[in-house]
Amino acid sequence: ELADILGVHRNTLRLYMKHHGVERKYSELTNADLDVLVSEFKKKRPDSGIRYIIGFLRRHGIRVQHHRVVQSLRRVDRLGQVLRDR
Repeated sequence: ELADILGVHRNTLRLYMKHHGVERKYSELTNADLDVLVSEFKKKRPDSGIRYIIGFLRRHGIRVQHHRVVQSLRRVDRLGQVLRDR
């Protein structure tokens, strides 16, 4: 989206960011901490899925890999996982 706003290709933007030392790193968050956050979110919004959880985390400045959020959701919401897999 930023590349579109600037009117450049996303690869060009990444190159300039790398050249100037601007990195987008993932948050250093343990699986236990991630599980707590996902669990708290699911208590407030039990019907929400993975995209909403990732949005919630990003809104709070937490950037983690998609597969880690999926794994956390499976650990935290086992009943929901069973119901979704049916």
